Amino acid sequence: MDRREALGHMLAGLSVAAALKPHPLEAQTTRAAGRVETVRGPIDLARLGFTLSHEHVAASSAGIWQAWPEFFGGRAQFVKVAVDQLKQAKDEGVDTIVDVTTIDLGRDIRLLEEISRKSGMQIVAATGHWIDPSRSMQARTAEELADFFVREIQRGIEGTDIKAGIIKVGTGNMVDAFGEKALRAAARASKATGVPITTHSPGLDRIGLKHAELFESEGLTPAKACIGHTDNSPADYQLALVKRGYYLGMDNVPRGGPPAGTPQSTALTWDQRYMQIKALVDAGFADRMMIGNDHSIGMSLQPTANEKGRLAQNPDGMLFVTRKTLPALKAIGIPDQAIRTMMVDVPRRFFA
Repeated sequence: MDRREALGHMLAGLSVAAALKPHPLEAQTTRAAGRVETVRGPIDLARLGFTLSHEHVAASSAGIWQAWPEFFGGRAQFVKVAVDQLKQAKDEGVDTIVDVTTIDLGRDIRLLEEISRKSGMQIVAATGHWIDPSRSMQARTAEELADFFVREIQRGIEGTDIKAGIIKVGTGNMVDAFGEKALRAAARASKATGVPITTHSPGLDRIGLKHAELFESEGLTPAKACIGHTDNSPADYQLALVKRGYYLGMDNVPRGGPPAGTPQSTALTWDQRYMQIKALVDAGFADRMMIGNDHSIGMSLQPTANEKGRLAQNPDGMLFVTRKTLPALKAIGIPDQAIRTMMVDVPRRFFA
């Protein structure tokens, strides 16, 4: 065999190897059945326990933690504040928070790991994308975004071996071109890895139905997705989604609006949200709902002057659900078993 013939055989072999190498979206995750990734490694689903389904340690913007940590009082001070709050939540019965902070929301995976380790709180981290794309992300195709999501699920986040346990994606009150790409990418990444999706879906605008249509056009099984912020939406919209097979994220409850009928009232009040949850429980759908606060310990997405008002609206922080929502649900007749189903059993089944 001369050099030219040998080179030809070598190139042919490389071509076959390349053809046989699985595309990232065809590769299956190594995540073992019955386990979920947290920022401190995989755990058995049985250890998830009492789970808040939609939270943020810090909601910010990409690069803020690297360039301007002083905004949050410095990294060390913020870690202390967050650890103290999560220790308190753990002492009051919370085992796990699902932190749905994505790259455009300033996710810092090393910060999450440090806070989890020091507080003892289990934290599930997210890949995906919220509604604030940079120019670089705006320019990506749906396939490229899906590859990125899969990479963070299978290989790790931000140069670490910490893997995402959930895909977060969403839009504003309309699905623009980037939003459609991100939703399609989330569906493809979920199908490739088995990791579920949670969404930011403005319920008053019924946007979750449009999200559902896009997911289903990609062949995603509805049970792999939770349509978020569904507590602030009409009852018929909630029922349509749950009958379609989706989980409902009743995960915006601290933001109940002022009493119905007041001029500034747009958001549903706490009592209205609670009665809708009861109606769904009474209809047999406790096993399709998860509850959360959508609370951020640190927040830079609004004017600094608004921070006092934000904290005054919910002084309980991540404990609003345990201190306010669950007692209110019990008071209107929702049994303890249904509450356990929503807070413990459904998150475990969702991640399975």
